[in-house]
Amino acid sequence: MNHKLLSSLLFTSLFAIANPIFAGENHKDGHHATAASKGHHDKLDETDHNKAKHKNAHKKKKGHSLSPHWAKTLSDEQRVAVDKMHLKLDTQHSVLKAQAALLQKELNVITTKGGSDQAAIHAKIDDLMAVKAKIMKHRYDHLSEMRNALTEQQRISYDMAILKRKGAK
Repeated sequence: MNHKLLSSLLFTSLFAIANPIFAGENHKDGHHATAASKGHHDKLDETDHNKAKHKNAHKKKKGHSLSPHWAKTLSDEQRVAVDKMHLKLDTQHSVLKAQAALLQKELNVITTKGGSDQAAIHAKIDDLMAVKAKIMKHRYDHLSEMRNALTEQQRISYDMAILKRKGAK
């Protein structure tokens, strides 16, 4: 499947899941109400209700309470700009990630050869790290570009998300 299409579908799916507009009005406390099960929640005995509460008690609350998530507050113009930025980044990364994957395979092959040349292995590692450095530079340039497209209010949520990140994708 085309990488751009896959990225677009993933972004759209994640946004649709996270967007409360798409949530149905029949959802209450995590239970789905259908025509056949309306009133089912009312009929649950106390032990069933406690089991449902206990089942979700171990889940950690994600997010923050300062302001709405930045993506939920984008204007139409910002949404188009963000989509263009993501397309640009995906275009840049698609070639670089393919190069990195090829270099990794080549490094693996060189390493498995009998009497492998350490200088050749080190040179291949340097090549691989150079490509990975380009990927990271593009990624962090993108984060800065995204931040500049947001309002002061949206930056609060965006900055908090960046600070919680574990690394670049």
